[in-house]
Amino acid sequence: MIVGIDIGSGSLRALGCIHLENARFPVVLSTYKKAIDGIDRGNITDPEEVSNAIIDAINYLEDESGHDTIHTLVSLGAFGLTSHHANGHAQVSRGDASLTELDIDNAIKDANRGVPDIRNKAVVHAIPMKYKLDGNEIQGNIIGVRGNKLEVKTLFVTYPKQLMDVLKKSFDKAGVRVTDIIAGPISESIPLLNKKQKVAGVALINIGAGVTSILVYEKNVPILVSTLAVGGDDITKDIALGLKVTLEEAEEIKIGKTKLSYSKRRVEEIIEARLEDLCEKINKELARIQRQELLPAGIVVCGSSSQVARLEFVFRNELKLPIKITSSELTRLTNDALRDTGWARGYGLTFLAPDDSEKTVFKEVLTSFFARVKAFIGQFLP
Repeated sequence: MIVGIDIGSGSLRALGCIHLENARFPVVLSTYKKAIDGIDRGNITDPEEVSNAIIDAINYLEDESGHDTIHTLVSLGAFGLTSHHANGHAQVSRGDASLTELDIDNAIKDANRGVPDIRNKAVVHAIPMKYKLDGNEIQGNIIGVRGNKLEVKTLFVTYPKQLMDVLKKSFDKAGVRVTDIIAGPISESIPLLNKKQKVAGVALINIGAGVTSILVYEKNVPILVSTLAVGGDDITKDIALGLKVTLEEAEEIKIGKTKLSYSKRRVEEIIEARLEDLCEKINKELARIQRQELLPAGIVVCGSSSQVARLEFVFRNELKLPIKITSSELTRLTNDALRDTGWARGYGLTFLAPDDSEKTVFKEVLTSFFARVKAFIGQFLP
């Protein structure tokens, strides 16, 4: 069994899947979800509580499914996860001037030095975005192409090193060997986005309880990963303050499941104000990569707070892009085993587990990971 674990803003989700020869997608065997107080906007504040939850999750999945865990993959979506573009170069090392993987690795290592404050950051992924050889841009597979100087524009996805250390120690304390750590926005894009969207240019926005994540794809390559310290809990707090009600009552009002008498228009105004602020922050992130209002496939919205009132209206007005709120993608891929898109990150992880025949330990940089992503997307997705 392959286990995908997603540590969210206020809960831990885990699911176990297996790959069957006659199944197009990973088959879900069991799911586990537990609310956790020891997390603040996705960052671990109580490692012991999280470690205990990890142990509970693995034991529950194995007991329910009757399968042992062979791979555990973890999605990372906490506030602090971000990305930077950096350029690096390397001289082609072979005597016949043909390009090798070693030359690409050397160029990426050179680019790594251009990431701001890199000493305090853990590199989650390093994704080559664009290649130039002797000043000429090269498309497609560049291995074996002849030249002298290689330049690589790379997307580095980073996370604060001290917080990454806490995450790893939590799994070590639980006695769980982690196969790989994947940026949550990338893992959830596997079941939620199709290749046509990724090639044209699309933003996947996950509005969680305490964090909103942004992932932008273009030409089938991620060009932005970012997290904002805003989520559905902030909307709940705004409603509580605006209507002078408890947080529990405010949450019920937000999701439209209350018997309280209140002004619907007032609630809409409160929600719209928070969503407009969120859109302003999203636009700033898109402007960082010169893609504000310039994504042909538009915005795809998911997450536990994606169904709040007026969201589609506000996003369409403020972001000035086509908007789609995900609904049935997971249901279709999992034959109704998963309905809530909050499981997308954990499920996406299970596409990325290595074959049992693989003997090597994964690199933390994305060169090996991204090859797996391409292989799995080509094999499973339209």
